[in-house]
Amino acid sequence: MAVGAAVRQRAAAAARHWRRVSVKTLRSRLSTPHVCDIKLPLISNEAPAGSGPALNIRLGTNNEEIMRWCQLEYFGFLKPADAATDSHTSNTSDVCIHSGPPGQLGYPYALTAEVDNFTDAVRRDEESAEWQNISGAESAHPSRWLTQLLLDGFISRRVAAHVGLSAGHLMDTVRMARQLKVPLAPSEVSPHYFSNDLLSTWGVFGELKSGDTDFVGDYVHRVLQLAHASSVISACHSVWLKGTAICNGNGGAVIILGPRASGKTTLALHCLATSTPKIRLIGLEHFHIAPESVIQGASISSGGARALLMSIPSSASVGIGALIGSLKPNPSLVEAAHTFTCSAATINSLMRNSEETIWFMGRRHVVNINEAFGPHRWCPTWFGTVKGIVLLNWDVHELSRPTSSAGTQIIHWTEKEDCFKALNAFATNAGAALFKGHYLIRSMYNELNAHRQLEEMLFSGGEVDGKVGVPPIFEVRGAVHFDAVVKLICDRLLNETN
Repeated sequence: MAVGAAVRQRAAAAARHWRRVSVKTLRSRLSTPHVCDIKLPLISNEAPAGSGPALNIRLGTNNEEIMRWCQLEYFGFLKPADAATDSHTSNTSDVCIHSGPPGQLGYPYALTAEVDNFTDAVRRDEESAEWQNISGAESAHPSRWLTQLLLDGFISRRVAAHVGLSAGHLMDTVRMARQLKVPLAPSEVSPHYFSNDLLSTWGVFGELKSGDTDFVGDYVHRVLQLAHASSVISACHSVWLKGTAICNGNGGAVIILGPRASGKTTLALHCLATSTPKIRLIGLEHFHIAPESVIQGASISSGGARALLMSIPSSASVGIGALIGSLKPNPSLVEAAHTFTCSAATINSLMRNSEETIWFMGRRHVVNINEAFGPHRWCPTWFGTVKGIVLLNWDVHELSRPTSSAGTQIIHWTEKEDCFKALNAFATNAGAALFKGHYLIRSMYNELNAHRQLEEMLFSGGEVDGKVGVPPIFEVRGAVHFDAVVKLICDRLLNETN
């Protein structure tokens, strides 16, 4: 019998075995002696306490280092496990993070075999295109989520096949990797994520590198994001947006949207650095927005658009531009970015266009928000009036030009029809950069259908005391100018400055 046939038969038998395993059985094989609750209570000046969804995530792990990382990452929201809180009640998700295999069940062999098959298929396509000297030939997408079905759920892991290692480029790639001290594996594979069909129980298991904070932050925060998203979407019928949202202490918030790499996160961090401590983050890189109808007992609106905004706290992942950018440096970020040393030698090395410098400039530095800007700068579940939506349509490419004559223009849209057209045009042009989604929650939420839902949420309201219940839109065009937009948000919209 050929080796390939033997592997296929073993993988098929393993897949049949795992289809008879329930999520409850899998969860029972994952011991989690360290348990805590992540509580995200509603903060609002316009709704009584307990009127909105009291989001709670029950987190369990068998690794003390992971628990300590969570205590720092979710400081202020991570509490001892409440025995009175049932992990199966409404708005409560159960999340398991387990280092190692699930006891005697072991790892799903079908997924292991499929990782090798997928990596080989990507490599064969790339080598075939190189051999045939086909320029720009399309091959299989280099990343994919592979899934093993359970009796009432699934196990998935993400595989990213490393391209660029074909026969024609192999020597150059290996030489460059050796100089940069970057390991070259044929593929990068995530730990195993699992959930039940209702998406109320989530978990991750596998060989977790608990000493690597970047690795820990990746898989721990991803599984908590998925648990939070499934709970919020189910309870509030929310829309998941890529962007940032900040609020003040007077019941006002501003939403910042923009294309990929347009400076949304950097702008929000500049607002935190230059404003009073009353300015707080709701969502840093993405957040959920839900209509005010999900809030029970809210006060009568005095005009303006009200919404429920939700996210889960996280550290900021920033590049060198956000730390010592020539446009607007942020000293608070530099002090909290422990992986970045802003010495004279570092600055001088940035002036040299070497391979090491290019690699350094592409690095991301993780910054804890509490460490950079002080405690109590997060407000992840918020209800109030959206004072404005800022669309970053400025020209980021002009930053690479030696000179630029373009100025910064801020266009203010107030009429419902104008706001609708501006947001619709932006959503059409931005495409996938506006709506957030994930393959593992596609059975509950499809971001491709979120455009119409967002329009109905923002533009279906009427007038209250002669005021249109639509948030004004401020579209920023021309040159990138953080100071101008920070002044717009903090001084004009939120009225909070130092």
